[in-house]
Amino acid sequence: MIISAANIGYVAIPVAAAAVAGVVAAVRRPGERVTSALQHFAAGVVFAAAAIELLPKVLRQDPWVGIAGFAAGLVVMFSMRAYTDRLEARQAKAGRAIPTGLIGATAVDFLVDGGVLGAGFTAGGQTGLLLSLALTIEYLFVGLSLAGALGNKTRKRTLVVLPTALALLTVLGAGGGIILLTGVSAAVLAGVLAFGAVAFMYLVTEELLVEAHERGETASGSAMFFVGFLLFMILTETLG
Repeated sequence: MIISAANIGYVAIPVAAAAVAGVVAAVRRPGERVTSALQHFAAGVVFAAAAIELLPKVLRQDPWVGIAGFAAGLVVMFSMRAYTDRLEARQAKAGRAIPTGLIGATAVDFLVDGGVLGAGFTAGGQTGLLLSLALTIEYLFVGLSLAGALGNKTRKRTLVVLPTALALLTVLGAGGGIILLTGVSAAVLAGVLAFGAVAFMYLVTEELLVEAHERGETASGSAMFFVGFLLFMILTETLG
């Protein structure tokens, strides 16, 4: 598959979202409750992308393909978590303020997201567009979380440039995914999508919702998870 202008445009949307998150953080960061509600919303959208768009394509193939993709996803995501936890612990002990572990984890996450997006383009239909929309919402709040971890003394320019630069890894991942997965069998593609589903669900359960709960729970904020899920379901039906 040739990397088309449409594919480039779809990848550019979440990259632009990361840049917007940096600008928002530089100008005025949202309050704790608002951020928590928005993180619930983002979690609902990303979880819906895994449940509605990715997993059905996996289930149409041999179940062992899905198992293999899931297993690979679990190994990669939790290995990354173990590494970044150790790195952050060493940094805290050394008294360093820069969250290198979080920055590294975000870089890997964006690169993996790009690969999944490339697989979505290869799968055809509206999968690439729908995943781009899900990643756009994800990147908005991952960017805000990264800005929050950098602290109030960080230069505004850094708050804008860092999430944007990391998001550009999505372009690299998407390009690599398209090149490597073009022409592969449906079973292999389904395995990659299963891997992507794990990455998406890990983001929801281990990052977005955890941080949202730490910021404070409200009934209206928690309800935003289901609003996000419903919105993605409507988009799937509309665009499909």
